[in-house]
Amino acid sequence: MPTDDVTRPDLTKWPRLLVAGSPVTPEQADEILVRTANLYLLDVNDKAWAHLVYAAFGLDPGKYANATTESIQAVTAELDVLPLTWLYTSRIASSWIGGPHGWCDWDGRIGTSTYNIGKNPDRESLLADWVMIANAFPFLDLTAQLLADEGQGDAPAVAQWRVREGNAIEEQPGALVAAAEELGEETMFMRFFAPGAERGVTEERLTAAIERVRTTRTAPARTA
Repeated sequence: MPTDDVTRPDLTKWPRLLVAGSPVTPEQADEILVRTANLYLLDVNDKAWAHLVYAAFGLDPGKYANATTESIQAVTAELDVLPLTWLYTSRIASSWIGGPHGWCDWDGRIGTSTYNIGKNPDRESLLADWVMIANAFPFLDLTAQLLADEGQGDAPAVAQWRVREGNAIEEQPGALVAAAEELGEETMFMRFFAPGAERGVTEERLTAAIERVRTTRTAPARTA
């Protein structure tokens, strides 16, 4: 829980997420990126990719192309996908102008500085998200901050969390853990015109990652 001496300025309407941390293994990245995905947001403009992603997860396309709620709920339970409110990752598929993004990448890098987490977040649900993430992935060692007003200008850090050894706490914001990075014109141009710009991973890697998580979550518990 946050300590009493942590000041709590307004998080502002669209705060930017900064994360810096120790890298994880590719196998650990597979687990993070499958179990922190938002399965309701996989229906991107690249319908061929959405179809492949649905097939890899075992999701059923609904009447309007997006996966059915029933299949999402079933896969969520099967793979133990975390019910995150703000801190889900979008490294599999994303229609955001910056393309696939998240605080973990497929190569194991932990960090981000390019995107806001959504409109008017609150501290309680953000801490709940970090606690959930810390409990699920006790190998994580990271510091996260929010920058006011999408990180424009000299926006200060208005919140900070420390995730380590399976625990997450809110801290007094310190020096910025990363510099806010802006999307360049070339990035945005490529996002609209380059084929595969909404794809964050290969089909082969995604399929292998999902199967790794599926096997891990369904493996019988070892007895002493």
